Amino acid sequence: MLKKNMRKRLLAGALATIMALTMCPTWALAVDEDINTLPAPEGQMPAVDSTPAEDTIQTPDAGTQGQTEPKDTEQAGQLENQDPAQAPSGGTDIENTGNNSSSNENDSQNNDAESNSPANTISVQELQSDRAWYQREEAMYFILLPKRGTPKNNRDQGQENYLPSSDNETAGTKGSDGGVDGLSAYTGYRGYVTAKAMRILAYRNAIDGFDYENGLNDTDYLEVPENLGFFTAKNWTNGSYTPTTNTDETARNALLNTDSFTFTPDGVEIVWYTIKKQSDGIHVDGYLRGVPITVTYHTNYEGNNITGMTEDSKEVSATSGHKYTVQDIDFTDFERPENYTFAGWYVGSTKYDVGSQYLLTGDLHLYAKWVKNAYNVTYYVDGAKYEQEKTYKVNSAVDVKTDRPEKEGYTFKGWKTKDVTVTNDTFTMPEKDVRFDAEFEINKYTVTWENEDNSFITSAKVEYKNTPKSNPAVSKASDAQFDYEFVGWKVKGDESNKIVAPTEIAVTEDVTYVAVFKPVTRQYTVTWKNSDDAVDSLATEKVDYNGKPTLDPRDKANKASNAQYTYEFKGWKLADTADTALVDPTTIAVVKDVTYIAVFKPITRQYTVTWKISDDAVDSLATEKVDYNGKPTENPTASKESDKDYNYIFKGWKVSGTADKDTVEPTDIVVTADVTYIAVFDKTARQKNYNYTINKHFYNEKDVEVNVDKGGAKSAVENTDIKDLYTANKQETFGNQNYVYVPGLTKVTDNLKKLTKDVTIDLYYYLDVKGGEKPDETGNGTPDAWEYRLAFKVVNGEWNKGGSADIVVYVPFKDYKTGKTLEYVVVPITSIPAVGDKPNSGYRAGSWDTTPVGNAKVEKDTVFTYTYAKKSSSGGGGGGGSHKPTVTIPDDVPTGLNGDDHYAYIVGYPDSTVRPQDGITRAEVATIFFRLLTDETRNANSTKTNSYSDVAAGAWYNHAVSTLSAMGIVKGDSQGKFNPNAPITRAEFAAIAARFDDKANTTAVDFSDIASHWAKNEISAAANNGWINGYTDGTFRPNNKITRAEAMTLVNRVLKRLPETAEDLHNDMIKWSDNSDTSAWYYLAVQEATNSHYYDLKENKHEKWSKLRETRDWTELEK
Repeated sequence: MLKKNMRKRLLAGALATIMALTMCPTWALAVDEDINTLPAPEGQMPAVDSTPAEDTIQTPDAGTQGQTEPKDTEQAGQLENQDPAQAPSGGTDIENTGNNSSSNENDSQNNDAESNSPANTISVQELQSDRAWYQREEAMYFILLPKRGTPKNNRDQGQENYLPSSDNETAGTKGSDGGVDGLSAYTGYRGYVTAKAMRILAYRNAIDGFDYENGLNDTDYLEVPENLGFFTAKNWTNGSYTPTTNTDETARNALLNTDSFTFTPDGVEIVWYTIKKQSDGIHVDGYLRGVPITVTYHTNYEGNNITGMTEDSKEVSATSGHKYTVQDIDFTDFERPENYTFAGWYVGSTKYDVGSQYLLTGDLHLYAKWVKNAYNVTYYVDGAKYEQEKTYKVNSAVDVKTDRPEKEGYTFKGWKTKDVTVTNDTFTMPEKDVRFDAEFEINKYTVTWENEDNSFITSAKVEYKNTPKSNPAVSKASDAQFDYEFVGWKVKGDESNKIVAPTEIAVTEDVTYVAVFKPVTRQYTVTWKNSDDAVDSLATEKVDYNGKPTLDPRDKANKASNAQYTYEFKGWKLADTADTALVDPTTIAVVKDVTYIAVFKPITRQYTVTWKISDDAVDSLATEKVDYNGKPTENPTASKESDKDYNYIFKGWKVSGTADKDTVEPTDIVVTADVTYIAVFDKTARQKNYNYTINKHFYNEKDVEVNVDKGGAKSAVENTDIKDLYTANKQETFGNQNYVYVPGLTKVTDNLKKLTKDVTIDLYYYLDVKGGEKPDETGNGTPDAWEYRLAFKVVNGEWNKGGSADIVVYVPFKDYKTGKTLEYVVVPITSIPAVGDKPNSGYRAGSWDTTPVGNAKVEKDTVFTYTYAKKSSSGGGGGGGSHKPTVTIPDDVPTGLNGDDHYAYIVGYPDSTVRPQDGITRAEVATIFFRLLTDETRNANSTKTNSYSDVAAGAWYNHAVSTLSAMGIVKGDSQGKFNPNAPITRAEFAAIAARFDDKANTTAVDFSDIASHWAKNEISAAANNGWINGYTDGTFRPNNKITRAEAMTLVNRVLKRLPETAEDLHNDMIKWSDNSDTSAWYYLAVQEATNSHYYDLKENKHEKWSKLRETRDWTELEK
């Protein structure tokens, strides 16, 4: 008995075969829960008389609706002549369901030795083990239309055969939502498939294992949409369709009705027969059963390449969802083409067997295939017919011709063809003509090359009538008398010795070539050289064998003199023989290469010894000729007259070019070259004295000379060290005041270090009467002119240590020893007095007018004043405090500034802070006013050049500083600097603002601390315009550093940008984490400065924001 699994697999395999033969989709049979979907290989189709690969019969192919949204109309899927046995699939073909024989996704892991189950069988255990992993999923339901149009060409018919569908511009068809508004080919009718279905689809792409005739109504797999549009009866009322749809009645009737059928929702049955997993989701496909359809048989002469006959067709009625039996051609009255046999009905390459039944879902068009009865066999030799063709019946056995045609230079190999397969020289006649061509192989011949002595050199195989590609290299060894020159090749056996060119002679048989040589009398080289080891020769001559040389180059022979000898030519010798074996080359016959060497006679050399008074003397004291290695006999003496500085005594002789200390005795030295001796003298210096004068210069606290104490001339010995000529006192008194000596300023004539001429020595003393921690101290070792005075004052109170007297500190800015300017001059941190704890009655802690910072740079005498503030509950405008200041709105915005467009001119920080209490630099303020210029003013004055030494062309603030400087709005200091990174003071800010108002009222205002201030006019103008206020103690504090909040407040006043309350702002404005207190005096000013907005003016001239606007890209302006 077969095992249960084996029985199921045999049954499934048999049913799969039946389904493939009936053109049905591949299904799994629900006979047993353990049997899964069986795959149907693509190629498993009826094979009787089919030739799908090379079939020349053309029949229209079936097509399907496209399931995914097309990129163009040609991808939309056009269906014409669809195979009725294929699944519409909401736009997919049965071949795309994933049931492909090449698939390995669903291979069973069953190792039962008796199992022969299909490759895609899924084990029940596998499905059960992951049951919990799947759940129901949305699906698109599509319904095949009841009847298709008759095809008119081979194009696909299009998506209009399914509902719902979409527009197809290429086909010229309009899509239909199938009766449900908003649906299309990309949505389908909206339903679901169950978790059970999803478990199966996890292992393959489709579920086709259902009863195609009765469909699948198993709720284990489907949750059919409640609303199927035209196919749902409740959507109809008295024959009228009531829901909203994009398909009017005319278009609906064209889709659903036929000449013999009127659609009613109760008169059709939907058969759901497949579930498919597509790239755009799950598709469920159905068709309508019970609709009259037509089966049409076509003669298809043209598709079989049969000419001269008129096409015909025959129609037969059928019903969708029912099986139809294919009939033989005999039931038609079709005309049979001569010499052809009917070979069956086809759709595309798929054959529909006569007598077989097929379940139909729509019209079916069958096309006849005709097979020719007999064809020709023809033989060719080099493209020409070998003999007249012969005719053979199809499927008859034909023997290949045994003739062996001849061709000069070639060997016949056999008959070849591409039309049939030949076995043992026999083939079966196909349904086409057959051609055979004679195949030849070109003959090859041997070309041999031999030397003159018949010795083998080489050989080569050369094809008939071709030539050898090259000749081999060949030579014949020379003997003493002759060289041998290669002349060429001759054919072996040719007694005429005719020279031929083997590479130019076409080969038609085996051939041998022999080398031919010509004897050439040899010449030998005679060489003459200066010595055996000489590289170059004096002369060479070519001499025939047994001849004699004619040259004798003795006039070229020479030998360089050495220190001991010169040389005279004596004669020639053969190379490598003794100098005494002299020969005459012109008398000796030449039988080989030969070299002759010159022989020389040595002659002893003499040298000149010269004595001179000095190296540069023109005349000599004496000369003598001495043989090589001999010694001179002369021994002259020398004398030299004294000059004004020295006396000279003869000491001896030195060799020219050596030091005076290296004296020698010429008569003791052997001579090996010309030599000159120079007289050496000892000199005795005559003693000298020079004068020197010491002057003392006195300078006051302003670095101005007030006295010169000129000393008398004194004498000292020549070359005395200058430093030994004087001793400077560290301090001198002049006018009852103390002066300190500065060593580094001492001057000596020509900066001499030794006394070599009369000199003047100048010593410099500077006033030093102050410089301690207390005003009554005198002298600290540093010139008063080289110190900055730092004074600390306190007003309305005392220092923390008590007392209110000024504290004075002196800071040197030059080195007291050298007078060089110090690089770093800073406020001593230990000298800054503590203050703020001891105010007078009615006052509270205040502030410095200029805050002294430890180790801050000092550039001038500076007074630091700390003022205790008068107790008060309100702050000055922009001066701090916790209450908003009273504001008087000026009438006009100054010329050149943009008061109309309220752009944000301050940008916050990335951490959502704006830091209102931080300081602001001069460069930042210049940039703010540059942004706030009108476009006309900015463009008219724009420049990127300036005269400041500390504003570089590439600096981010360069454009702003350069432009405002050119306008006269900002200015630098007396040293030509702008100080862009320095914090800006209240006075500097007021001055910048006031310079925009050229008609400002500069009447002095009543601030107690600006009377002598450089910016008193600008401060007065800003105050008279209502832009600034002072403090309650009557001061303006011009040197105080301004904060970001104060700056924004003053700018807003200048531009009349003045919201009155927080309600005047906009809810969507940018907010800052450190400006969230609406009661802060600067809250409104900061928000106004950091938000771009449109606004309306209220009656009291304050503004109310209407909406926000985009901020300008300031970086583009500032480039």
